[in-house]
Amino acid sequence: MTNVLIVDDEKIEREGLKYLLSREEGERNVFEASNGKQALQIIRSEDIQLVLTDIKMPHMDGLELSRRAKEENPALQIIIFSGYSDFAFAQEAIRYGVTEYILKPVNPDDFHKVIQKAEKEIERRKKKESREMKEKNFLQQYFLQNYLYSGKAETLEKAKEMIDMDKWNGWHCGILIESDVAFFDTAEETLEEEIQKELRRVCFYLNLNARQSLLLFQDVYCDYQLVANHLYNFMKRKYRDSFYLAVSRKFEGCECLPEILEQLEQQMEEKFYHPEKHVFSNEDDVLKLSVGEVQDSQIMQMISEDITRKDTDQLRKHFACLKEKYHDNTQYSAMYIKFVFSNVIQELFQENQFSGERRLEHEIERLYNCRNIMEILEVTEDNIKEYEAFLDRSMSSSRNEVAAVKNYIYQHYEEDLNLEMLAEKVYLSSGYLSFIFKKRDRHEFEPIYTCVPDGEGKRTSLQHQYEGGTGQ
Repeated sequence: MTNVLIVDDEKIEREGLKYLLSREEGERNVFEASNGKQALQIIRSEDIQLVLTDIKMPHMDGLELSRRAKEENPALQIIIFSGYSDFAFAQEAIRYGVTEYILKPVNPDDFHKVIQKAEKEIERRKKKESREMKEKNFLQQYFLQNYLYSGKAETLEKAKEMIDMDKWNGWHCGILIESDVAFFDTAEETLEEEIQKELRRVCFYLNLNARQSLLLFQDVYCDYQLVANHLYNFMKRKYRDSFYLAVSRKFEGCECLPEILEQLEQQMEEKFYHPEKHVFSNEDDVLKLSVGEVQDSQIMQMISEDITRKDTDQLRKHFACLKEKYHDNTQYSAMYIKFVFSNVIQELFQENQFSGERRLEHEIERLYNCRNIMEILEVTEDNIKEYEAFLDRSMSSSRNEVAAVKNYIYQHYEEDLNLEMLAEKVYLSSGYLSFIFKKRDRHEFEPIYTCVPDGEGKRTSLQHQYEGGTGQ
């Protein structure tokens, strides 16, 4: 798809060019500007490949726009449309690197030929850049894999002659992904792109072997345990295979990369002793942002537990911790802060019934479009309020389940009752059953132990749980 910018101070002229473009084959994103100054701003903020511009415009004419745009992007294709037939304009335009110069009124056949020529050149450049990028990426992967496994200084020196080592020295953390099967032999070619899209951050992807891949990240101020947890949930949800992730310590400089890989593989061996665990990190060397500070991943774990228990008071408390941490903190990137709070929203949507009422993708996109921390907090707060409202609405339909559980307890008080078993009887999660009992007035619990036939006032283990004995 080609990004095209039409620049003309006359709206009717812009509409005419848009119409002619619509008759051409292929797909295009069309941007508009009414003068050269405005157009230059768009060129700087968008990936524009083709500019169609008039010459005579206020603030900055087409020739000045062409000169400045070409200085910033020499590959930019520019076509000038003008009613001025003076050959001097054409000479000046060509000197600035303009692709074509067409007189107004535009002949549709001439327009077709010129657009075809410009877009062929754009496609040729794209293929060339893609080929060069693949070659560079191949060299990066070739030397990196050799150095990771050999640790030889001569391999590193050879790499310095062939590739730009600034990227290697910019890495500060690694995450090793391992599968129980030969997943990476059959993984889609788009896996790297999908991971970066999901994490909303650029990372270097290296396939080590059929069962392992390595991700290398540049951010210094980041809780990579949280990133790994998020990535594990994504991989499990999308591919259904069993995955394990290990998070490295913070490091500086590429010389220690072989040591980092060795450390990651040692951490990965913990899965033999802890098969139920899927994300491993070195607790002593984990990327702490300051001494004694609670990690985002720890706060997120508490938020997850709050949501499982439907404990909105604790949810508010832990959300306030994140809010306080990031409200006035400028050392973290905007993208990382959005990533952190997007995880809060995703945890809310783990409640299946709530996720059916609201669209997760829409809310995440809304959050990533925020322009400042206040908007990020507002979007997250909106979702928490909606979640609380959802729980309140669900209470109105819970009376039958509560009555059924009470009746079952009355009929089976001599048995060893527990929360999980009772929840199954009414097809609810144990956390939600606990929640709806908590929300009822306390006197509603009395029949659980005062109405038993023997009159002893026996309390069940479930009663003890509701009163806080297990924190449920």
